Parts: sequence; C-alpha cells; structure tokens
Amino acid sequence: MKKCILITTMTLLMGFFAYSQNNPTTVKCKNKIIERVRKHCVCKDIEQYAKNNYDVIAVSSYAQPGLNRIYTRFNISNDGQINNIQVKGFSPELEKEAIRTLMSFPDIIPASDLSTSVADSKAFYTILIQFEVKNTITNL
Repeated sequence: MKKCILITTMTLLMGFFAYSQNNPTTVKCKNKIIERVRKHCVCKDIEQYAKNNYDVIAVSSYAQPGLNRIYTRFNISNDGQINNIQVKGFSPELEKEAIRTLMSFPDIIPASDLSTSVADSKAFYTILIQFEVKNTITNL
C-alpha cells in the first residue's frame, strides 16, 4: 500500500514539474522548478534588461524633472515573443521607448509544444521602468 501511494505521489509530482516547465522562460530562470518563483525571476530579468537598455538620454526632454515611472504589463507568447504590451507613463514618448525596449528583449526561451500540457500564454507580467532626470539649469 505504501509503495502504491509513493508511486502515485511521484507520478503526480512529475506531471506537475512537466507542466510547470512548459511556459516561456529566460536563460537565467530556466532551472527554477516552482512556477511562481520562475515567473518572478523572469520579471526581474526583464526589469534589469529594461533598466540597462532604456534610452534615458533620448527621452529625457519629454520626462519630468525627478523620478519618472513607466508602468508596463505584457504577455509572453508560447513562441517566446513579448506581446500585448500595455504602458502607462508621463508622455507618449516615454511609453514608446518602453515598448521598444521590451520588444528588443532577446533571451526568452519559448514554451515547448507538448500536447500533454498547455502553456499559460494569458499570464500577464508586470514591470516598472523608472529613471531620474536631474533638474539642471542651462544658460541661454
């Protein structure tokens, strides 16, 4: 009886892990087994990429002095593309740069096409892009 329970438990766990690894991920996060932990890791990975690649100099003339925030929400499709991007920022130029930055993220590993489980492409990821513009006085 104990053997039967152990085998059933192991089979259920293997099915759970097979499902949890059938969603898009990144190179840094592919070894995370728990789906919630992996999703958090993917968000942090994309957030770090956005922080490093958001072109602050190009959009600084459209930004407010001080801390600027751009709120983003998006899906990752089963083929590894960031899509359905929604942004909210101070100006349309800041929002366009956020979209450009997210679309250029290179490291997404697509979900596998296993027929036994379906990847959750409807899951939303949310990241915050923020930067500071110092108020400088210019002499004209």
